[in-house]
Amino acid sequence: MTTFTSAVRLRHLGALAALTSVLLSACGGSGGSSEPTAPPPPASPPAPATTLSVLAGNTDAAGNQDGAALTVARLSTYLGGMAVASSGEVVFLDSGNNQVRKLSADRTQVTTLAGDGDREVFNLPSHHADGTGTAAQFHRPMGVALDEAGNTYVADTDNHLVRKITAAGVVTTLAGKVGVCGNEDGTGNAASFCRPTGIAVDKAGNVYVSEITQSPTQIVANPIRKIAPTGSVTTLTSKASQYPSSVFISGPYVAEIYRPVLLAIDSNGVLHAADPNDHVIRRYAASGQATTVSGVAAAQNSGNADGPASAAKFGDLKAIGFDAANRLFVLDWYATPSIRQIGSDGSVTTLVRATDCNVGNDGRGAGPGTLCSADQMAVTAGGQFLVAETGSSNNGVGMRTVRYAQLRQYTPQGNSTAVAGIPSAEGANDGQGNTARFDLPGSIALNPAGTLYVRDEGNATIRTVQTDGLVRTLGKPGGHCTAITGVASQIPSRYLGPLATDGAGNLYTMDSARIYKTANCNTVLLADLAPWLDKVPTAFLGVASGMTADTAGNVYVSSLKGAIFKIDTKGEITLFAGTLGTVGHVDGQGAAAQFSALGHMTADAAGNLYVVDGLYHDTNKVGPTIRKITPSGMVTTLAGNATAAPAYADGPADAARFHVQRGASWPAQSASLAVDSKGNVYVTDPFASVVRKIGTDGKVSTFAGQAWKHGFAAGDLPGMLDRPSGIAVRGSMMYLSVPNAVVQVQLP
Repeated sequence: MTTFTSAVRLRHLGALAALTSVLLSACGGSGGSSEPTAPPPPASPPAPATTLSVLAGNTDAAGNQDGAALTVARLSTYLGGMAVASSGEVVFLDSGNNQVRKLSADRTQVTTLAGDGDREVFNLPSHHADGTGTAAQFHRPMGVALDEAGNTYVADTDNHLVRKITAAGVVTTLAGKVGVCGNEDGTGNAASFCRPTGIAVDKAGNVYVSEITQSPTQIVANPIRKIAPTGSVTTLTSKASQYPSSVFISGPYVAEIYRPVLLAIDSNGVLHAADPNDHVIRRYAASGQATTVSGVAAAQNSGNADGPASAAKFGDLKAIGFDAANRLFVLDWYATPSIRQIGSDGSVTTLVRATDCNVGNDGRGAGPGTLCSADQMAVTAGGQFLVAETGSSNNGVGMRTVRYAQLRQYTPQGNSTAVAGIPSAEGANDGQGNTARFDLPGSIALNPAGTLYVRDEGNATIRTVQTDGLVRTLGKPGGHCTAITGVASQIPSRYLGPLATDGAGNLYTMDSARIYKTANCNTVLLADLAPWLDKVPTAFLGVASGMTADTAGNVYVSSLKGAIFKIDTKGEITLFAGTLGTVGHVDGQGAAAQFSALGHMTADAAGNLYVVDGLYHDTNKVGPTIRKITPSGMVTTLAGNATAAPAYADGPADAARFHVQRGASWPAQSASLAVDSKGNVYVTDPFASVVRKIGTDGKVSTFAGQAWKHGFAAGDLPGMLDRPSGIAVRGSMMYLSVPNAVVQVQLP
């Protein structure tokens, strides 16, 4: 099975020896190693001002939230093409969110024109629906163009379609066959396209589309197609480039492919193409006859040289566009990005060039406003440049990289201003409330004293968060447990494993199959499940996948191999429920029960366990469910349907559907659980960006967040969340980890 490669296994074997430095940070409370094991009684935290609010950190991150362009709106870190309307409004493709979005002419508001915002569909053969606004579906659209009537045309790349959107947001399929890669001419759905990428529309309503021709093993051509206003599709040229591009696959392996050309139409209705394979600019007559405007087509002829048309050189051309004065510009990559102007005689002048992109340990860019990560561009009527910048930058902590997405406007002199999107705010700073910084916080646990433990995955640390929002780092000056004894330190490891605490405030964490206990700032190896897990070969790794502890200090550990183990306070291991190596879905007592790939766990005050089941549906064909195990080992299904594929649906217990995992390899971000004092069970859904509630009557509802809306909106529920991951409940408060913050919810 490709999901769990040997490389992944080796990574975890390395992490096995490495997790201990994280554990060196962990303890049951604050101070040094002399603190008592039993925690003091918890203090009552102040009531939050709103139902949903930030406790600590910063929620600025990627997303699809609409609103004020520079303070509220979120974009994904994968942006497609852009087009500027005559009104000044900008239509751009938020490809990572499978949406078509708009920036107002005054650059103050971002709205969604169409698309459902579901960003977890890239492994599907299609994600397609016509409809109005968010009822429509796209699949990684990459090209966009506007006509004079206000219609938008989209190259819906992974659906292999060309779509049309009216000014009111009504989406229809103009041409192509859903999910079918082909190059057939015809009308409407009798025609086919293969990964359409570039798109342009002339005044007569003719739509031009660039694409590829793909054989079973390689891309052999890059046609340009024409769609007439009648919907009739013809081929303008069957192969736009003379020479293929060399694309590195891995190591020494290189593929020769023909990448789609990029299209633009001037005010006279003449089609132009920027060719990233031949490194030239061409124009096309109505007959399809091509004329080179600038550059010289030749194999391996990339470069960066200004001057006359015959001497000019281009690199990896990314975008092409005209301004209202019919001046032609391209976004070109050769070592670093540049914005270049092509004169009417084909001569080339570079206007803006990124000079210091700090390539290396800092990723491929030096941050917003440097042009270093620009890969999309549109030209305004007045000759300014709207650029999509998505990439990495130095956040000042160990040269790690952070992701950001912004639209910026550049002048021909190189000055730029942000016009939409909020750069994310990763970091490692300790502090109070929103002065603290996290980098992808994941699993969380709450000790009886009211302290939250947060696994900060990006920083490879464990952080503590007090109920007043004070954040500290375990094992750091000023943090908890500044003096650590026990397991020796190694290089910190990045791991997505859970955390757990018991009634005495002891902290438990894991790496691979090893379970560690930290008490009084001393870390010991409590148990190693490897001898159990490794003796039963399956398609899955022999790793612990979930963990919780009861008030007495017994630890329960789930696995990907269909079993739950109990580890007592002495470290003795017993099989608690399920059968190791047997995959299925059967309720029953102890070993008679069957599980699929198990995930995160939690426990209630009465000692009942709750566990996420049904990870890796594609492999095990067992749908996601939430299971309950009593202290005696009786297993029942709390909600979900093991015979159904992952989905999002509220309703009665057996009709409800869950998404429980993001990503196809281990470790992957997956659903977590918490239970309140009334017996309601809460399930985080990082796939749909919501928290689900399983009531005591078995009914499943969406408790917080809005499905497929990725951002953060404080206030009354449902609010808005982005990929909630870890969860904990104490009294009337719920705590959630979201990208780079911990947020809190006042329970009813």
